[in-house]
Amino acid sequence: MFKNKLIMIQIKLKHFIVNFLSISFAIFLCFLLTNFIFIKISHQKLFPRSLAGSLPNILFTFYGDTYSKKSLKKYTAILGGSYAQGGGDAYLNRVYDYSIAHHLNKIDKKNYLNFARAGFGSISATSNLINIYNLSNFSNSIEDLEKPNSIIFFFNEDYLLEANINEYRLFGKQNQDISDFVINRINDKLQFSSTEKIANNFPLILFISKIGSHIKDFFSAVIENPKKTKSLLTDRLKKLFGHTIILKSNLDSKKNLDKNINSIKNYSKVKNIPPLSGASLNLTKDEISLALEIFKDSIKFLKSWSKIDNISIVYIPSPITSYTWNEPINYQISGTIEVRHVTNEKNKINNIFIRKIIKEFSENNEIQFLDLTDHIIKISENKILHGPLDWLHLNYDGYKSAASYIIENDKKN
Repeated sequence: MFKNKLIMIQIKLKHFIVNFLSISFAIFLCFLLTNFIFIKISHQKLFPRSLAGSLPNILFTFYGDTYSKKSLKKYTAILGGSYAQGGGDAYLNRVYDYSIAHHLNKIDKKNYLNFARAGFGSISATSNLINIYNLSNFSNSIEDLEKPNSIIFFFNEDYLLEANINEYRLFGKQNQDISDFVINRINDKLQFSSTEKIANNFPLILFISKIGSHIKDFFSAVIENPKKTKSLLTDRLKKLFGHTIILKSNLDSKKNLDKNINSIKNYSKVKNIPPLSGASLNLTKDEISLALEIFKDSIKFLKSWSKIDNISIVYIPSPITSYTWNEPINYQISGTIEVRHVTNEKNKINNIFIRKIIKEFSENNEIQFLDLTDHIIKISENKILHGPLDWLHLNYDGYKSAASYIIENDKKN
């Protein structure tokens, strides 16, 4: 009797193990298939724009339709912050060619891969290119990349230097040589764990994690204000299906900022422009000089790593620099709701100072310097190149005009 029960238990256990392994194997195969499909559809022709920001870093580089997959051996690497990435009205409105890279590709049909990300300083911009290049050799999600045959670093005067200073405040040591600081920080950012390698082979894991974070934020907002549950859900659904919806979490306390509006001279019909960004107005002159040293050493590191001479720095003026404003001009302290005031002349002084240093550095290091300031100012006399939704970035006409200028003046092209 006992022997029979033992045999039955063994049979049931065997069936359980077989079923468990079969189900586990089926789930694993399903995951692999889903991960493969996810990789294949994660570009702007098939993937919803509203979810693009949740793509893993390595896939977001390949999201934009700015290259040919069949001939990716030669490509230009786009580096910088949100301007280079393509932030602005065109992106929000789901316009297909929303970035400078799109317009460059449309004009000369060359390959452009976008390694730029919002909020990047020069150290992060440099390390992101190298990181994705390195990760491509450990990833089945993309083909192995060669080093770029040319690099365009977009220098946005309103935030890049501030990002450099913030990084220096967090990680710099007293009396540390700036060159050593830059080299150490880039090398620190180039270290990635086995977990990161696995995640880049299975980017679906990272995507699900980011979506989970968005869901968590949604429920937090519901708990904070239950009466707005319907509108919170409706806005997210509209955004998912292509409507231009700017969620409250992205507005930086819009009500407080709307009290400090701006207006452009000779554009009386353009009203209620929110606080803007200028030529590194949040930094002192000494801080600007220090941040520029970090930028210059980042470019030197980039040149040494890439082993190419075809590197260009493209200077993008801030919204305040791009127009003549009625004074006082209200500008926002980044990361806060604090608003300060500046004049056209004070902003211009910073703009000239920064451009002069970068121009001298470029000439001394045989790097092409394409300064968009005068071009943008001239075009903006007859056409608004920012907003109306996002006044901190160029709009479709702004990016298109910038791309045309770059192609026309690129002596290394």
